[in-house]
Amino acid sequence: MDLTTLFHNLREEVSCSVCSDLFTEPKQLSCLHSFCLKCVKQWYQTCGGGDAIKCPKCQTLSRIPASGDLKDLPTSFYLNGFIDVLAIKECKNTQLTCGNCDNKSSQASYCFQCCIFYCEECLMFHSKMRDKTGHRALAVKEFQDKDFEDVLKRPVFCSRQGHQKEELKYYCKQCETALCQTCVILDHGGHVLKLIEEEAETKRLEIKSEIERQRQNLEAKMNIVSQLDEDCAKVFQQSEVLKRDVQRFADHLIKTIQAKLQNIITTVEGRTKKSIESLTAERNEIQQQINVIESSLEEADKLFQRSTNAEVVQLKKTLQTIFEGVDQREVIARDPETQEALVFIKNQKMLDVINGEEIGSLEKPYQTNVGESLVEGKGLKEGTVGRKAQFNLITRNAERIQGYDERDRITVEIKDEQGQECVTQVKVEDMKDGTYNVSFYPRVQGTFKLYVKVNEEHIRGSPFTTSVKPFHVKPFLCFGEQGSGDGMFKNPLGVAVTDKDEILAADCENHRVQVFDSNGTFLRSFGHKGENAGEFNRPFAIATDKDKKIFVADRENHRVQIFNWEGRHLGSFGGQGSLDSQLSNPWGLSLDSTGNIIVADRGNKLIKIFTADGRFLMKIGGQGFLSYPIHCVKRGEYFIVSDRSEHCIKVFNREGHFQYKFGKRGQGDGEFNCPIYLLVNESQHLFVCDRDNHRVQVFELNGKFIGKFGTEGSKLGEFNKPLSVAMLSNDRIVVSDECNHRIQTFE
Repeated sequence: MDLTTLFHNLREEVSCSVCSDLFTEPKQLSCLHSFCLKCVKQWYQTCGGGDAIKCPKCQTLSRIPASGDLKDLPTSFYLNGFIDVLAIKECKNTQLTCGNCDNKSSQASYCFQCCIFYCEECLMFHSKMRDKTGHRALAVKEFQDKDFEDVLKRPVFCSRQGHQKEELKYYCKQCETALCQTCVILDHGGHVLKLIEEEAETKRLEIKSEIERQRQNLEAKMNIVSQLDEDCAKVFQQSEVLKRDVQRFADHLIKTIQAKLQNIITTVEGRTKKSIESLTAERNEIQQQINVIESSLEEADKLFQRSTNAEVVQLKKTLQTIFEGVDQREVIARDPETQEALVFIKNQKMLDVINGEEIGSLEKPYQTNVGESLVEGKGLKEGTVGRKAQFNLITRNAERIQGYDERDRITVEIKDEQGQECVTQVKVEDMKDGTYNVSFYPRVQGTFKLYVKVNEEHIRGSPFTTSVKPFHVKPFLCFGEQGSGDGMFKNPLGVAVTDKDEILAADCENHRVQVFDSNGTFLRSFGHKGENAGEFNRPFAIATDKDKKIFVADRENHRVQIFNWEGRHLGSFGGQGSLDSQLSNPWGLSLDSTGNIIVADRGNKLIKIFTADGRFLMKIGGQGFLSYPIHCVKRGEYFIVSDRSEHCIKVFNREGHFQYKFGKRGQGDGEFNCPIYLLVNESQHLFVCDRDNHRVQVFELNGKFIGKFGTEGSKLGEFNKPLSVAMLSNDRIVVSDECNHRIQTFE
């Protein structure tokens, strides 16, 4: 029996999924899910009673015992054994309750036959009782691994009234039930009986065979589902490519129409300017004549009013002199109909084409020979996955391209030798110095050609040849060891990186957050165990925002706490419960591009999104969509969620609707054994901490496997349950190595 695996997160294993507390009187339903007796009773009343009860976890119906009392449901004895094991393992911190007198004692012993704890006084009486002769009792502080195994092998007792202290030792073939000695005598005389050990061995073989058959059935169906998920991802990706191509063509049409619109508007403006200039010149000429006439009339009026009779008779000659400078030509009024006028005549043919035709159609792809229209170019430097290549638009072309400026749109395509696009995304960054950085995310490794375009027109002299190196990382350093001092860890979980390249780690079992520089030098820490503001009870995840706030998922206090850069408490939100504003065992934590906080509310099987000040916005998942959500990150319009119990990654759109998933349980590439925390880097690669496979896997966002690093062990570059991953500004990868109690970095 692998006790290390068995005891890891033992408290979680023996916690009721309804009340989240340790099981009390665990009862098992027909679906094999167990709950506290009081929780089962409350749930049964909530569901309205009847002759069946619906499982709170899987909704399977189980029949009520014939007695009508839920107490007669099967007792989950193996859970009782786990509870005792947990009590023994935690006895250093707590006192144990005596099963005989109910007094608490720090010096308790455990009886392997009675399956209860005894205080020192009761143990003395127990050892002297005749019917307890041969019982083995051991002080809990002296327990070894073998003793824990013996606790889990505790006997199973009869559930019938009055028989509870009798062990089940027989199996009735006719009634198909396990029996104690009293049941055999009273109710099963003449029946065919077998020792329960013999029947169990027979049943084990039958069950093993059935399990194997169902496992093969499961694997076959999971393979089909996996293929369907891959097909779904491909269809989804094809849809995005199609939408991109349609949008590009539509943008080109719009750009062409806008250019033609600008041409005709420019013509109208030119004609208008010319007409206005002509009319203005004519107006100015006539206005000048008006000014001369007005001046002459003013002078004539003065002479006429002031002249005597003798002067009047001579005035006519004077007036002729005054009016000599006046233009006497008759002004002919302009006929508005002779004025040059323009009207817009619609291109009805173009309008009919646009109204009558679609902008394109969807057809099956066909091969094109791009080499016919493109000239082979010179070499381009190598790029690695997630890195950038660079080209110079002027000096690297066989023929220089003149006349482009910063308004021009520079794009590239990366294709293989057959002219097929072979990367998922290409991003061009103008460096404003004549060079351009090209980020490209290949589906495959190898040598490709990069085709440069200006305003959607191919440039002669391209393509450039570029080769992509395979995905590879190597360990750089590790820091930390098991302990509670500064720079030491007890199960480090979530990690995050600040804009100053400081590394923050959630030191779970030390109930604090520690801060280091990028070389692993301890800087400071904050927090200790408790329930008050600024205190923690097993911090699990950590995140930072651009305002230098630190957010911590305080799991067993069921809240998210907020701190400033120095660790001073600023506030919190959550609180245990199932309301939208409440949380139940929050695991993962991340921030979207707008600063909203994304919380994996594990206990409620939801992803919840809050504002930076803790106001609830929306939720994703729930029963049937998420079984055990651990972490969620948002990229673009999509939420990416790790589902631990289903061993896969699930993708939802921004409205919270499920899109597709990838991964299944296994050890192969792209398979998982408990996927935990996630990271999407600037190159749009998804890092997944594959905890129980002791590695980190890397994918494209559509789920295509790229690479992996890490194996099980304690040496540099090896893991014992990697939990969380973050990235420094120099692209070094930071990973929390939980059970090695350290942090590792890779480059």
